[in-house]
Amino acid sequence: MKESEILKQGIEQARHKLNKLEDQFYLGHPAVLHQSMVLDELINEYNRHYFKDLMRSLHSNEPAGEELWPAQSLRLRYI
Repeated sequence: MKESEILKQGIEQARHKLNKLEDQFYLGHPAVLHQSMVLDELINEYNRHYFKDLMRSLHSNEPAGEELWPAQSLRLRYI
């Protein structure tokens, strides 16, 4: 499995856990805040991975990996 897919799964699991904690506790509860920070770090890691691949592809004039593009409409066109 590709690193981006592993990161996406981790983000979804962390988001699900955060939602469960929010239902169980109040928003400012330490457990909720901690899980929010865990989710933030996973998102940051995904963004670092995404932009590293994007910059590598721009410097090599090759399209970035399809799995990293957020949406079809945002894809750059190479002429």
